[in-house]
Amino acid sequence: MQRIIRIFRRMHGLTQEQFAEKAELDYKYYQLFELGRTGTPSLRMIEALAQVMKVKPWVLLCDDPTLISRMTKIPETELCQQVKPRPGRPRKWGLQGGELRDHPDLSKDRSRQWLH
Repeated sequence: MQRIIRIFRRMHGLTQEQFAEKAELDYKYYQLFELGRTGTPSLRMIEALAQVMKVKPWVLLCDDPTLISRMTKIPETELCQQVKPRPGRPRKWGLQGGELRDHPDLSKDRSRQWLH
């Protein structure tokens, strides 16, 4: 869903802030949503995003690229492209689920010092 919305927003030359304003959403929350850092969006949010895009809410929940393309005018080839990580944006490491312990820059001996 975020990918469809991001592509649509960019196609129409809108910034995240402008799109969030049109959907009457908090800009920072929308920014986190587009990056995939929020939970499942509420029905109200899906309806607001769909309204800005002038599509029915079900289009945002659909998994058929041909149908999405037809309804949003986003080229199907763009919807089906593999997402590539941006250069210069390293993965963030946190303390949840042993991530720090699995960090490639930390040896097992050093991670024990931090975790015990």
